[in-house]
Amino acid sequence: MGRGKTKIKRIENRRNSQVSFCKRRNGLKKKANELSILCEAEVGLIVFSSRGRLFEYSNSK
Repeated sequence: MGRGKTKIKRIENRRNSQVSFCKRRNGLKKKANELSILCEAEVGLIVFSSRGRLFEYSNSK
């Protein structure tokens, strides 16, 4: 038996929100890397945090 669906809503607690952001950001990077390897595609990822910080990923050199 799998997990049930969770309702997507804004996380009000600032600390929990930051933890979720970091985990999901790392998950996105992992998926982007997998996509680039499996499909031999050039992938670029740009993410801005709520504080305005920039996080980027690119598989090209």
